[in-house]
Amino acid sequence: IMDLFSGGALFRFSILALGIMPYISASIIMQLLGVVIPALERMQKEGESGRKKINQYVRYLTLVLCIIQSAAMASWIQSIEEGAMIYMNPGLGFVLIVVATVTAGILF
Repeated sequence: IMDLFSGGALFRFSILALGIMPYISASIIMQLLGVVIPALERMQKEGESGRKKINQYVRYLTLVLCIIQSAAMASWIQSIEEGAMIYMNPGLGFVLIVVATVTAGILF
């Protein structure tokens, strides 16, 4: 199902495998938190300066979500037996390289 949402990028495992999903998720989370947290609600009502601040928070949250999702994706790749054809040395190094590459690709 995730491969369908990513346009086939997960199957090919490109650096843009996560697509725009982390940014959209972060934006939705911030919108929902704006209802719950009074400080964010005030920022939403401040006008342009508040929107700029919230957009900055959305970008930071996107970074966090990219790191979490790419680490989960790398761990999932290591768990499948066919994944042995993808990487030579499994372990923390593989996960860190995947996290750095996919996160940089998405943020770019």
